[in-house]
Amino acid sequence: VGDIETHVARKLVDVLQPLVADEIRITQNQGLLLKYVRKEALPALYEGLAALDFAAPGFDSVADVTTCPGTDTCNLGISNSMTMAKVLENLIFNEYEDFILNREIKIKISGCMNSCGQHGLAHIGLHGSSLKSGTRVLPSVQVLLGGGTVGNGVGRAAERVVKVPAKRATHVLRAILDDYRSNSITDETFHNYYDRQGKDYFYRLLKPLADLTTLTEDEFVDWGHEETYVSAIGVGECAGVVIDLVATLLYESEEKLEWAKGSFAGKSWADAIYHSYSVFVSSAKALLLDKGVNSSTQAGIIREFDAQYVAAGEFTVDGTFTDLVLQINKNEPSEEFATAYLAQAIQFLNDSKIKREELVRS
Repeated sequence: VGDIETHVARKLVDVLQPLVADEIRITQNQGLLLKYVRKEALPALYEGLAALDFAAPGFDSVADVTTCPGTDTCNLGISNSMTMAKVLENLIFNEYEDFILNREIKIKISGCMNSCGQHGLAHIGLHGSSLKSGTRVLPSVQVLLGGGTVGNGVGRAAERVVKVPAKRATHVLRAILDDYRSNSITDETFHNYYDRQGKDYFYRLLKPLADLTTLTEDEFVDWGHEETYVSAIGVGECAGVVIDLVATLLYESEEKLEWAKGSFAGKSWADAIYHSYSVFVSSAKALLLDKGVNSSTQAGIIREFDAQYVAAGEFTVDGTFTDLVLQINKNEPSEEFATAYLAQAIQFLNDSKIKREELVRS
């Protein structure tokens, strides 16, 4: 998983210096590329690497998981990725020895949706998220399948299939590898197997793992942690803090509001109006996620917020949220409209943060 302790790194340098060129490159899959190794130096190189536990088979295979640091060091991480990656690697080495040398399938993990761990370009991708069960929040992973490089400069983006509790990632991997082993055609690539079966097939295969009625207490504790998973209200200063996606979106709304204020101060009325519009949409999306509603379009977010909050009497605006937000389509980008629209965006964000705090306390 690309994690080397400093004292081990120093020992590694001592091993490599007499045997390879001075320049060592870090590869996209978190490996080390050693240049200009002489053939007669290979035995000594292997022995030196083996002494540091760096000579295990499986490089660039399904057992070589790529991951970002996740919540270990990133304050945008929603759930753990480093420990999960190590657990999945161990699972493959212990239960799927025949896959250790499979260099076609790649597993990649990110602690959030930003894809620093390249989950969107993986045959099997996972990114950190959260789920609600009643009033409690638990760490989860979004499963993506079918991505990766095809060859000749061509790549594929993975498709989102299902979201499951994070502690069930091992069950997800077992289900996929078992099915591939049993139902793939001889010499069939994973991409061809995925395309032949189709996204819905894998949704039905993995959907039982998304059942929240069977949760155990352990599933409220993230990988590598002993304490119960907690969703934070804001961005803390500790780099290892677990950040709920809802809180992250509200933080992004605050950033967008600062952009709106900056544009307004610079008398860029159109930009101020656009950024104010973004504040409405981002804040509404955050509160919708608290209800488990995940809309991927701005129009859908606006429509769902009216249905889930305004019509339900849980959030008060003048008229409908649709009418409030879509004033942008009915007014010229004047100073007068920019002033009023920005003020409404500020009020909406403040009300959204208050509503979020109420939901967390409940």
